[in-house]
Amino acid sequence: MKVLLSWLKEYVDVRHGIDELGERLPMLGIGVDSIERVRDDTVFDLEIAANRGDLMCHLGVARELAAATRTAARPPAGSPRTDSTTASDFVRVEVREPALCPRFTAALIVDVKVGPSPEWMARRLEACGVRSINNVVDVTNYVMLELGQPMHAFDYDLVQDGRLVVRLAAPGERLTTLDGVDRTLDPQTLVVADAGRAAGIAGIIGGAHTEIRASTRRVLLEAASWHPPLIRRTSKRLGVRTESGARFERGIDTGAVLSASLRAQQLIQEVAGGRVLSGTLDVYPSPQPKRQVQLAWPSVARLLGTAVGQADGVAILRSLGCQVQEGHENLVVTVPSFRRDVERVEDLVEDVARHYGYERIPEHMPVEETALASRAPVLEAERMVRGVLIRAGLTEALTVSLTTPAVLDGLRLPADHPWRSMVPLRNPLIEDHTHLRTTLLPGLLQVARVNVSRRVTDAQIFELGRTFHPSGTSVAERRRLALLMTGRVLRGAWNVPPEVAMTSYFHLKGAVESLLHELRVDGAAFAAAPVPWLHPARGATMSLDGRTVGTLGELHPEVAAAYDLPSSVHVAELDLEALLQRANFLPQFVPLPRFPAVRRDLAAIIADDVPAAEVERLIAEAGGSLLASVELFDVYTGPPVPAGHRNLAYALSFRSSERTLSAEEVDAAVRRITDTLTRRLRAKIRQ
Repeated sequence: MKVLLSWLKEYVDVRHGIDELGERLPMLGIGVDSIERVRDDTVFDLEIAANRGDLMCHLGVARELAAATRTAARPPAGSPRTDSTTASDFVRVEVREPALCPRFTAALIVDVKVGPSPEWMARRLEACGVRSINNVVDVTNYVMLELGQPMHAFDYDLVQDGRLVVRLAAPGERLTTLDGVDRTLDPQTLVVADAGRAAGIAGIIGGAHTEIRASTRRVLLEAASWHPPLIRRTSKRLGVRTESGARFERGIDTGAVLSASLRAQQLIQEVAGGRVLSGTLDVYPSPQPKRQVQLAWPSVARLLGTAVGQADGVAILRSLGCQVQEGHENLVVTVPSFRRDVERVEDLVEDVARHYGYERIPEHMPVEETALASRAPVLEAERMVRGVLIRAGLTEALTVSLTTPAVLDGLRLPADHPWRSMVPLRNPLIEDHTHLRTTLLPGLLQVARVNVSRRVTDAQIFELGRTFHPSGTSVAERRRLALLMTGRVLRGAWNVPPEVAMTSYFHLKGAVESLLHELRVDGAAFAAAPVPWLHPARGATMSLDGRTVGTLGELHPEVAAAYDLPSSVHVAELDLEALLQRANFLPQFVPLPRFPAVRRDLAAIIADDVPAAEVERLIAEAGGSLLASVELFDVYTGPPVPAGHRNLAYALSFRSSERTLSAEEVDAAVRRITDTLTRRLRAKIRQ
């Protein structure tokens, strides 16, 4: 943004030389790209931060220079001579999008004479890089450079029904703008329209059919405030960059829209004559409340690392336009409406630091008291899960959350399987990443596939991640855990049979049971069940209180072949959220036993179709409170055990926390157990 030194001097007493001023401005947070002499004036090309829209004008820069000397800037007067006729008799304003247009003003000036601007105005505009057009249009640009308020002038006689409407464009609506381009608008574009069609793109550029021309006699002057993000998006979408758009997208002073309009009305009277009709229309349904910030003065020294006198700080804030109510050490600061960037204490402290002088702040490391950090409980739980699986010999893998529905075909899923209900991406970048995943298994299978293709056939991996599922109009995220084991679990064991060294279902189940033990999740039940991606006879489900929370088993041969994997691959996928809800992260103290245990061995011949878990459940139920543990230590099939049966041998441990058990008590418990197995399972007890 270009600023003229002579123009600045109208609002502030500049007490620095040109070179000194060029050095002072950066200390105030205003970058200086260049300094140029134009005739008998000096032009500063300034770099303004995106959050300082108030500095996009001469008055804004003057305020900063005035604060540096603890004085106040002198804003220009705006007091046009008004006619007895009221503007509302000829002009109507309708704002249909108040959230996108917080304030809209309209004034009518009649009997104007459009012509060249005075030489002083044209010279100033051209020095700031703005082409002089005519006296009316030049006034709108002049006020924009002076006060930071862009505005637009319409030829009133070309505005249908004298009506201005702020609305979103209709689909396919067309408008030829002032740059001569015929544009097709969309419903995301905000326009200022008359009773029939769009007359300009709000905050960016006007339309050609209502522009000021030599024949114009009545000027309809619009000054408004627009939603900054909307202006930014519209400007980028249309590829139009204008001086007004640059200010609106940073945010202008909504509270000063009317005063800027009055200033422009006065200047139009001075340079183009005419009469200003009284009663500028001002649509301002929700006036912005004054922002107040509570500033405890000791916090200034804490944040800056140096003490600043309270009197000096108050003078700085007041010279910047703030109203300050002083207490002993607490200030109530009312922020002026043009400082949209000031929202909290740190913003005020920054202003104090800039004008106190960064060079006066000593360089040393700040000393602060910090609170001890803590992890969220769910992150602590995930950390525990990772630790358990790593100690079990698995390595964590990380795969992307983006996938494609085609990967689910390799899992042999039926058409109505819930995993096939996937969330699509609106703008996928590659054809293999079009949807969010609903399962972790394809990612782990692909990791194993890459390893096997590079002759790394021993893989024990897991992934802890999220899956995504449609939930009405939103997306539900679920924490899941997947495990994969293949190849050898024991390396270098030359004296171990191959079937022992290779991973099996029981290695996989053991890792899952270790996790359940560490999380203190009780009541998990495993049952054989058909699972599409698992071997028909070697798949199982895991449930808690009758609810299935996971699957585990050997990979189906067809799935293994689809991923170019060996036949013996074991996988599991668990609902981690369900496990964490049942987990107990507070360890319970169990004292060492004071009395000895009594062991009894029990062997029973039971039909093959009876799960061992059911046998253990009945043993525990019949054993009562004296039964401390049940451990299966042998399984035998073959003669003399009948076909279709197997011999299960259990080690039963009995103990009381109050006394030493007698043989009679233990024998009675064993009899209850054998009677229950015989009655409920038709078991044959071996002596």
